[in-house]
Amino acid sequence: MLTIFIPLLVDESSFFAHFMCFEVPTVVPPGGVANGNKTGYDDDANDDDLGIMDIDENDSKSGKTSAELATLNESLQELLGGTQEDFYAVVDWAYKIDPLRCISMHGITECYLSGQKADAAGFVRLLLGDLESRISKQFSRFVDETCLQIERNERNVRQTAVLPYIPRFATLATRMEQYIQGQSRDLVDQAYIKLVGIMFASLEKVTQTDPKYADIFLLENYAVFQNSLYDLANIVSTLGKFYHEASEAYEQACTRHISMIIYNQFERLFQFARKIEDLMFTVAPEEIPAHPGLSKMDLRKMLKSSLSGVDKCIAAMYKKLQKNLSSEDLLPSLWDKCKKEFLDQYGSIAQLVAKIYPTENIPSVAEMRDLLASM
Repeated sequence: MLTIFIPLLVDESSFFAHFMCFEVPTVVPPGGVANGNKTGYDDDANDDDLGIMDIDENDSKSGKTSAELATLNESLQELLGGTQEDFYAVVDWAYKIDPLRCISMHGITECYLSGQKADAAGFVRLLLGDLESRISKQFSRFVDETCLQIERNERNVRQTAVLPYIPRFATLATRMEQYIQGQSRDLVDQAYIKLVGIMFASLEKVTQTDPKYADIFLLENYAVFQNSLYDLANIVSTLGKFYHEASEAYEQACTRHISMIIYNQFERLFQFARKIEDLMFTVAPEEIPAHPGLSKMDLRKMLKSSLSGVDKCIAAMYKKLQKNLSSEDLLPSLWDKCKKEFLDQYGSIAQLVAKIYPTENIPSVAEMRDLLASM
């Protein structure tokens, strides 16, 4: 529609302005005749597709030109008014077929609007501006409806499941990118910002229903978001930012969940270490074994209860990690993180014990690492 009719409307506007003797800059073919130029060619003509004539700012007729331009545009509105309804009908029809067509329609309209500079074609600029606004509103309506669907869906989703719209978003984003076709991507980027913002907010709302499984729910959803969006995130900067945001949120949820599993399995070990750390702020290290509950005998009892069956405790951690995951694909990486975190925490406790109880024996970090590697 734009390719065929916009040039015709521009020509009609230019002809009307010339025929009715309006003294305003008009659209002419590059190097053609304008405003009574009798030479047949104008070396100073603007050599662009619309052939816009330059305006001399020092022209004594500038005031008259502005007045005539307003009159011209009123006349053009009377002459061409009503044609815009056909353009609107095409936009509405295309939206019903596929709302994402608004993306390509918006890009094309925006391109024509930026290239339309002729003063004699004010009607065309108004038409293109109205079209751009109408297309933007249609697309915004689609985005708002999609956001509403996400919010409705969050009320029915189980916290141990992946929010359905998380994997669907990658499919939607892929299609949206196909419609951009090299045009301005601001419309699409703004849609991404709104959609992903709603998705991430919905995830946080769902976690409030049962904090016990909140971190599992978050890490699984953020993992799916990253996996499904990996390729697009590498080429679309806006999606890349959300990818990194999801990555950080995933790591935080993993750390919290893993720390909880480790602590629950070795609770006495960590409680003993925490008592020592609290005392070290006010008590000399060599005096700590004299405090109730922190003697060498207490240390031996704690080590026996916590580490005598350490292989079973580690196996229990694995089962606990596996139990609540709905996606087995995440288990290997989570288990690696769990083993690393446990080794780091155990290493800190081993150093603490060696400092406070130098004569007592505790399994070394190397021994614990070998044990974990064998499981």
